[in-house]
Amino acid sequence: MMNARLSTLLVAGAVTFTGLPGTQLRAETPASVASRACTVETATLASTGASSAVLTLAIPGMSQAPKVQVLDHPHRVVVDLPGVERGRSVDRQELAALHHPLIERARMAQFAVSPQPVTRMVLEVADGTQVAVSRTAEGVQLSLNAGTGQVQAHFDAAAMPEVVAAPAPQLVAKADAPSPAPVVALGSLPELPKTGATFQALPVMALGTAAPAAVASPEPMMQAPAAAQQPATGYSARTIGQGERRYTGAKVSIDLPNTDLVTFLRYLADVGHLNLVCDSDVQGTATYKFTDVPWDQVLDIILKNAGLGKEIDNGVLRVAKISSLQREAEERGKLAEAKALSGDLETVTRPLSYAKVAEASQLVTKLLSKRGSVIVDERTNTLIVTDLPAYLKTVEDLLQTLDIQIQQVSIEARVVEANKDWQRAFGVEWPQTNGGVHNLGGGSASVPWFTSGTGPSWNGGGGFNRTASGQSLGVGIAPGLPGVTSIAAPAGEFWVSFLSNRYSVNFILQALEKDGVVKIVSSPKVVAQNNRKATILSGQKIPYPTQQGGAAGGAITVAFIDANLQLDVTPQITNEGTILLELKIAKAEADFSRTVNGTPTILNKSIETQVLVRDGGTAVLGGVYVTNTTKGTAGVPFLMNIPIIGALFRTKSNSESTQELLIFITPRILHQ
Repeated sequence: MMNARLSTLLVAGAVTFTGLPGTQLRAETPASVASRACTVETATLASTGASSAVLTLAIPGMSQAPKVQVLDHPHRVVVDLPGVERGRSVDRQELAALHHPLIERARMAQFAVSPQPVTRMVLEVADGTQVAVSRTAEGVQLSLNAGTGQVQAHFDAAAMPEVVAAPAPQLVAKADAPSPAPVVALGSLPELPKTGATFQALPVMALGTAAPAAVASPEPMMQAPAAAQQPATGYSARTIGQGERRYTGAKVSIDLPNTDLVTFLRYLADVGHLNLVCDSDVQGTATYKFTDVPWDQVLDIILKNAGLGKEIDNGVLRVAKISSLQREAEERGKLAEAKALSGDLETVTRPLSYAKVAEASQLVTKLLSKRGSVIVDERTNTLIVTDLPAYLKTVEDLLQTLDIQIQQVSIEARVVEANKDWQRAFGVEWPQTNGGVHNLGGGSASVPWFTSGTGPSWNGGGGFNRTASGQSLGVGIAPGLPGVTSIAAPAGEFWVSFLSNRYSVNFILQALEKDGVVKIVSSPKVVAQNNRKATILSGQKIPYPTQQGGAAGGAITVAFIDANLQLDVTPQITNEGTILLELKIAKAEADFSRTVNGTPTILNKSIETQVLVRDGGTAVLGGVYVTNTTKGTAGVPFLMNIPIIGALFRTKSNSESTQELLIFITPRILHQ
């Protein structure tokens, strides 16, 4: 009786089933027939405090479990809702209203359409947020709680509504007769002919039964594993689009030598529950051998091997050459474009509040159709846009996003300069005259300058007379000349004189110590809009004479050189509330202690960098610390090295100077 119900499917060396005329084997999945796409109706947020919140998605009729994963940079929790259409019930304004300290941004979009719709919900969350996703009678519920460490999310399979267990997989043989088709177990298939070909049909479902854990899908689709098949510890982070392509069809084992390609495609269409259309140029034979390979992967492999492509539309699989599919796709695109451009044009005026029309028109122009145009009225800051209604809606959405109030940032910079000088010196001066500050005379008496035979002299011995000739001999001493053992500007002096009727020795002990501190603080401050450059400058122009033509005798003119303190800054407010600053600080000042023909030297200090600073925080951009230490000794050779008295023939100086330059920056977001 079984042989009377089955018909031959594969010929010429393929596996053969016998049965009634018109009988066809169809492996159907009740999930693909009975399940219908549902739509997101509402999205509501209930807050129980700053550390917890519950987001509820109302999805009537949702039957499949959501899939959860976590992505980084920024921290995102992605929830895929299989079998759910995005719909229009929840718009962008409602998603933007989902404000909470744990939720920085919420987005929802249609992630996939075929073979089944998938809606993706993306939440940008704060650091350490813990998310538990569960099924409810109304739809899906996301419980968010503050935590520490990495962001984690998982699906709570225990809270999922109970699902009736599916019966064992069965193969259905449908005949053209109206009588109910009997169910044939896989073990009761007839013995295969001895042709060297083998065939193994893996489980397929009978109509009216519940879907098994793995359901053959008409089209391969990238998706995460079911949450019930892994521990509820969250998904590891990965970048969307970088995963391997996954095949979810039922696995088949096939060994068919020299089999017609179209016949084999008919078999795969039956396994995948698809209708089949092959172009007339699809032909050829090949040998196929697969062991436990998903049928959709087998389909891709044999089509690639034959240089063919496929289209799946509403349960119909079409196989044709790739060139034919490409040509048809291009023609469909041209036809769709022609239809889209065939409507009546509309003209709207759109005044802008915050954005400049000249800048906005450059972006709007890129979104217009070939028939669209835009006119700019800078006097009223208005755009006049002419285009098809569908394009005008896109332009309006763009302008609503761009024409918003820009946040402002107050930036204060402090340039601190500190100079410290210290000097100490000891010296000895040997006077050479008895006059001025060195006058040792008192009343009418004074110490003579040169040696004489009648009395003492200035730093010298008395005269030695030669009676016969009346001549005298004197001896003078100057062991240290001015500027060698002496100090140029001493702070104090101690005079020492040794006088007798024949000798006079006079010297002055000198000492100096000074300490000075100079501190200069420059504090430019400017307010700038987000992502807009701001500049503040304070300084002077210093004149200096120049000669025209560079030749002697030319006319003398006056030129100017800038000595300014300038701050250039471009702030950028990040999503985390920190501020990224692009900075350039330059300070040029005149040094009148060093001039050339009356023109001072210009001292330049500058820094150019990028730095990330928290709101209200202060960052040290850079600093220069310079220390100069000088030690010196000058004196008369040999004499300056004599112990104790050598100090009378030398001068000794120590000096130290310190220069510090620090630059601080403090940005603050101005909340309006």
